[in-house]
Amino acid sequence: MTSLHIKDEPMPTPIASGSGSGSGSSIGVATNGHAKRPAKPSLPANSDDSSDDDDDDKPLAKRPKVEEESDLSSDSDSDVPLTSTVSSQNGVKKQEDDDDDDDDDDDSDDDSDAPLTATVKKRSDSGSAGDDDDEEEEEDDDGGDDDNDDDDDDDDDDKPLSRTAKSNRKPPKTMSITGSGEKKWDVLVHKGPRFPDPYQPLPKGVKLKYDGKPVDLPPETEEVAMFYAVKIETQHAQNPIFNRNFFDDFTADLKKFPPRDGTQIKSFDKLDFRDMYNYWRSLKDAENERKKALAPSARKREIEARKVEENTWKICLVDGVEQRVGNVNVEPPGLFLGRGAHPKAGKVKRRIYPGDITINHSAKHPAPSPPPGLGDWAEVVEKKDVTWLAYWKENINGQYKYVFLDATSNFKTNSDREKFEKARKLDTVVKQIRRDVNKNLKSKVRNERQIATIVWLIDNFSLRAGNEKGEDEAETYGVCSLRCEHAQVKMPDTIHLEFLGKDSMKFEEDLKITNPDVFKNITMFLKTNGMKDKSGNYVRKKPNDPIFCAPGDSAAGKMQPLQPNAVNTFLSKYMKGLSAKVFRTYNASVTFQGLLEQTEEWLKSRPNKAEREINQTNLRLAYNEANRQVAILCNHQKTVNPMLLNRNLERTQEKIFQIRYEIMKEQQKILTFHKIGELKKEFKAKEFPFMKQFDLIMQKQELDADKVKEYEERLISDKKAKLESTFKRQQSEVQYQLEQKGVASEDGTKKKGKKAKDVEEEVRSSIKGFKDKKQVDDELKALSETAKRLEKERKTNKSQAASCNFASSAKKILGKHDMIRKQEAELVNKNNTSDVALSTSKLNYIDPRITLAWLKQWDDRLVDMGLGKNAAGKKKAVKKEEEEEEEDVKPAKKGGKKGGAAAAAGKKAKTGTANSTGDSEKMELGLQVMNISQFFAASLQKKFKWAASGDDGRDISARWVFVKDAQGKMRKLDSAERKGQDGGSMVAMTDAAETSEVKQRAANGTLKPQTAADKKRSQPLKAVDKAEEKESDSSMSSDSDSDDDKPLAAAS
Repeated sequence: MTSLHIKDEPMPTPIASGSGSGSGSSIGVATNGHAKRPAKPSLPANSDDSSDDDDDDKPLAKRPKVEEESDLSSDSDSDVPLTSTVSSQNGVKKQEDDDDDDDDDDDSDDDSDAPLTATVKKRSDSGSAGDDDDEEEEEDDDGGDDDNDDDDDDDDDDKPLSRTAKSNRKPPKTMSITGSGEKKWDVLVHKGPRFPDPYQPLPKGVKLKYDGKPVDLPPETEEVAMFYAVKIETQHAQNPIFNRNFFDDFTADLKKFPPRDGTQIKSFDKLDFRDMYNYWRSLKDAENERKKALAPSARKREIEARKVEENTWKICLVDGVEQRVGNVNVEPPGLFLGRGAHPKAGKVKRRIYPGDITINHSAKHPAPSPPPGLGDWAEVVEKKDVTWLAYWKENINGQYKYVFLDATSNFKTNSDREKFEKARKLDTVVKQIRRDVNKNLKSKVRNERQIATIVWLIDNFSLRAGNEKGEDEAETYGVCSLRCEHAQVKMPDTIHLEFLGKDSMKFEEDLKITNPDVFKNITMFLKTNGMKDKSGNYVRKKPNDPIFCAPGDSAAGKMQPLQPNAVNTFLSKYMKGLSAKVFRTYNASVTFQGLLEQTEEWLKSRPNKAEREINQTNLRLAYNEANRQVAILCNHQKTVNPMLLNRNLERTQEKIFQIRYEIMKEQQKILTFHKIGELKKEFKAKEFPFMKQFDLIMQKQELDADKVKEYEERLISDKKAKLESTFKRQQSEVQYQLEQKGVASEDGTKKKGKKAKDVEEEVRSSIKGFKDKKQVDDELKALSETAKRLEKERKTNKSQAASCNFASSAKKILGKHDMIRKQEAELVNKNNTSDVALSTSKLNYIDPRITLAWLKQWDDRLVDMGLGKNAAGKKKAVKKEEEEEEEDVKPAKKGGKKGGAAAAAGKKAKTGTANSTGDSEKMELGLQVMNISQFFAASLQKKFKWAASGDDGRDISARWVFVKDAQGKMRKLDSAERKGQDGGSMVAMTDAAETSEVKQRAANGTLKPQTAADKKRSQPLKAVDKAEEKESDSSMSSDSDSDDDKPLAAAS
């Protein structure tokens, strides 16, 4: 028997970052333009690279070679460490592409700074010049555009190069950009990528200061200094690592382009960027004021002109058909921000030139021309078996950036659908995989045990497979690359894992290992790799040795981690293209579906009555809770921005205060004109249902008097400011239109005469809500009177209104209590998801059809409850449609009525393809109550428009499922239980609610004994046909057949 040794080929050398050694000093915090030196902070020992992109985003390196080695003996299945023998059956015969790092969100948005020039010329594209106050922008997990996350696309055919064996970082002798050989297109014509504007030097009077004196920098280093200047008011400037890395790169640039006045810059804490920041801020403020002063028509014309210009870049031809391109912008230079505790934060991202870019274009058509004066493209190729239009390599992490078609293109939509269909197909073989994994956990061949243990962990805890990192990369880990120092055994059945995962996000969990073979294997793998030294003793592992070692004699040298491709090779035996990340997609989607199926039970388990109501607000809470748990399951974390979180909290609390204030004013009116006793006599609950909540209506609002005064004064002030601003804007609009019609000049001079007056009157009347100076003055005066009235009401606690309609005020108050509940629910949602990246799982791991089917299901339910428009009509139509679908649609003999109607119904049903045609980027689901925009932002609707059609091509049904019996196949949710609300996870809460209900019924004597039929119905259904059950009975011995459908964690 022979074992296989994987010989890693070297990798291409990353482009130099341009950073030098710098001063090596420890850099502190810049708070007011000057940096302060802390007490020598050092880089975190476990810091690592956040930008560990999926292989689908990486150029391809030469495939690793496979070499045979001599046979190694194996030991018996005992506590004695297993040898590194590889069986011929499961040995690695063909090196697969590393398919791991799966859910990376492209850093092009998160990490990019605006082109930090001295101008404020903006573009609207998401990947171009971003706002440098990015930390101050409100985050919205669901609102961002598709982040070019192609990491879950399993085929690497679209990618020019790959980085399979990363332990060697030397460049290979040859590099290939060959795809799979399958032709994707015949003709591809586009304009190439769009470059950021060149840097504009600062005015002579604006300088960087060093030790209090201005420094005359050349443009090359002045631009780098400006990168930092715009960050001094952000949290990044509080990060010593960010400051140190910037200063190292800055001093390296100063050696190439030194100050023209001879200043020697040696200390970061003597640098003062305040004047540069103030100048940049003034430009941004001036631009904002310019936009505010623009006439609406002029602003609209600017936007339309920009869109026209963008469309020239955004449109390409694929086989003669116009298709939109995704992000065409080359990422501008700036400072790398990173995510998590990134050790490279603050390093300078260099400007990309045409010489760095490879273009993919039809040879028969002229290739796009690079901008004049910037040189030629690195290469122009015609690769018809790939779908990228251009790519280049950035200097920070050596990652490859791509220009792809838009999310709505055929290439992308087909890729997304195929990815989720592959995960659905896994459901047909997952039982066999789990059986074999359980069997291999006891194998006498160490490598088989290792792979089985890894697959068990990936399957049960949705962990990433992981990659080995090169010396020039930050250390992030997955299962395959875990070191012994990352794991701690806690008897009798728990493994504590603590390591930096993807994007340098910390993973720290106590994993309860319910399979004793897995626990035994991990314990053994932590001790030794199964090899003996010259003395015949087993080689003991050190803390930095990998838990799962690659096969081969590593006793004398450094132990190498098992490569993820070995796991993927094992999995691909069961299904073509099956890899570790397909398991993550499968588990995430199955778990999400299973959680959503428990929506009603979850609502019943909520702590108060309002939260238990079935309405759109509470359904959204339930949906987000399920999304949150799947995100935690997949370790989709995000860095919490305390400033942003606090601001969101303050905004919500301010909204709640405003609503409570409005309730107080309505109550004040009621108490001024009515007496409580008289109201109760006059308005009986039988005639006026709102009186059942009279106590709530009159519940006193405890509001601070000073805050009420401040709020009312600000309310009046804001209304006045808005009125004046609207007046100015309308006057600007009149002036602009008169100029366009030739009856006024730019200096404001208007032509005289009847025709000019008629034109001006026509323009005024065309402006919606136009008010002249007298009307505005009257309204301002009325607001001043309102301020006096409010002041009097505060003093007397009596309303100054003329009258009060109690019924109207009562209904208003109840409506505002509903608004408070919605705001409080939103606050809970924000708090629960502040450190969880919900959008990552939505974009990459959860089949969007699960969401759409759930929305349709609950929309129908709400309509049945009478909450939708034309509810009765829709309910009747839905029932009729379901009855028609159940009939055998066959034409009746000689055109019988029933058969003809059924045939017509069948024909009508087949035309239900509202989403298969049309140019709209929104999904057409026909929802009456549920609002899809609250669950899928416009960008997601655009990306997943294909999902609105079911398996049969018709509009997706409310009964569509990702897999059958999802609740019986869900993953363990221990993490979500601990990190969630006090009530725990959705599963835990619904279980608790059911237990509580049973106890209550038992106490009341209403709990009936459970019959055999009840017990049978209460068991999870299995997606197993009779043939499979018979095969299972005959083939399995001591291992329980019933566990095959369940996660391995549930198997004993």
